Amino acid sequence: MKDVQETLDTLFPEPARMSDWDAVLRDARPRRRSPVLQLAIATGVAALAALFLVAPWKGAERVGILDRALAAVGDEPVLHVVFRGDWGGMLVDLKTGDRKPLYGEREVWFDPDRGLVHHVSRFGGGVEHEEVYKRNKKDRELTVLWQDYRQALEQGTARVVGEDVVDGVPVYWIIVRSLVRPDVADDKDHELAQQVAVSRETFKPVAMKYTRDRQPTREIERILLFETVPLDEADFKSESGASVSGRPMRSCSTPTKLGNASEILGRAPLWLGPEYEGLPLAQTRKDSLAIGQSRDGSGYKGGRPDYGREHTGVVFFYGTLGDDPSTSGSYTMPLLTERYVEIAQTTDRELLTPGAPMKYVPPKGSIVVGPGVSGYFVRDGIYITIRGADDKLILDAARALRPMPSAGSGAGG
Repeated sequence: MKDVQETLDTLFPEPARMSDWDAVLRDARPRRRSPVLQLAIATGVAALAALFLVAPWKGAERVGILDRALAAVGDEPVLHVVFRGDWGGMLVDLKTGDRKPLYGEREVWFDPDRGLVHHVSRFGGGVEHEEVYKRNKKDRELTVLWQDYRQALEQGTARVVGEDVVDGVPVYWIIVRSLVRPDVADDKDHELAQQVAVSRETFKPVAMKYTRDRQPTREIERILLFETVPLDEADFKSESGASVSGRPMRSCSTPTKLGNASEILGRAPLWLGPEYEGLPLAQTRKDSLAIGQSRDGSGYKGGRPDYGREHTGVVFFYGTLGDDPSTSGSYTMPLLTERYVEIAQTTDRELLTPGAPMKYVPPKGSIVVGPGVSGYFVRDGIYITIRGADDKLILDAARALRPMPSAGSGAGG
């Protein structure tokens, strides 16, 4: 079955224009009513109040929760949201073993009139990536929070479906869009929905999710900040020049002799000796990377790029080598299906293992462990990433690293 988000997008495509927020506010203004109508309204309000005491989120959605959620959206022209990223890691003190979770953040400014987006990714307070661009359909959360959510509240199609606590914040979950579709796998109907959680205190969005039969189909996305702001208070200037997103790169990883390691790194590398925990040093590699820019500054579009200087690093692989199936058995490659430890190190941040933070530096004596990076830390000016068969092997290896003797030799190749 298709992902919930894709199915909803297919059956409920984006409308051509946004709702007229000013018209909604005009329609909400009170009008003069006859005494008979005022009496009827007073009676109805009393009945709704009594119902709200019995079922606070079932019988009085429009009077209570949903109207307050609509008011909390705001009516300024620019959406400003900060999401807690779905990437992060665990900061581990190598001496004590104490752990603290780390999360990435994504800050987004969105101007729907110009279709302009300013996106900033941060980790540990440092800017990892930043760009200003024209909105595309991949920015699904912008449509959800700016358009779908607001329209559902305005048009009365939103529904409160329950109470919950998200990261310690009491919330109401509101269905923004939903549909019922049959699944050929079990020949049953299932509800696919897009939901937003609002704080029971501020009524601002604090999380969003996609569900199948009210169960999340992916991780809940946490919203740390939600507001609409005037255009003159919005930020659409990108000040970071460090991002290499979209730029051509030339990389290479080739086996080398162990004796070349110091020359490649420009100093004595850190290693675990010729053998570690029953794992032999089976391979030493030279990694290199050059980042390019086309002659007219437009990336790939400007023709053949000019590459900058080559960034180099050293990789030590402890484990088992096997035949490389892509070379008809004439070369060997690390077998990552077996128990192993791989240590990559460089003095250039540009050569860090993909996924490692480019700006964040873990405190001295600690390591960031997480998916994709495995382990990342800095020691004596060397940026080190460690991959391993398990978490314990990574941490133990980080603690056991020591400078390689200048006359070291033996394994490699």
